[in-house]
Amino acid sequence: MSFSEKYPENIPWDLNIDQSQSKSIRWMLSKADIVYTFTRSRIDDNYVYIQKNDGDRKAYKEYEARYTYQRLFDEGYSLAAFS
Repeated sequence: MSFSEKYPENIPWDLNIDQSQSKSIRWMLSKADIVYTFTRSRIDDNYVYIQKNDGDRKAYKEYEARYTYQRLFDEGYSLAAFS
């Protein structure tokens, strides 16, 4: 039996925020000592940067970042947004 994930909807960067403003917002998911930071690419809307704690910031396709965000949120991570 295979499990098919539902496409994550209502991700914070989907909100109707001015495009120039949304690219400067950082969304953070935190749980205990672990913090994941999500930032839209300023160059290409098809990419989102994800950084774990103080590690390297890596670019991911938007849909990959969307699934990562949803999985973390489902695991109990709390959301915060900073500009």
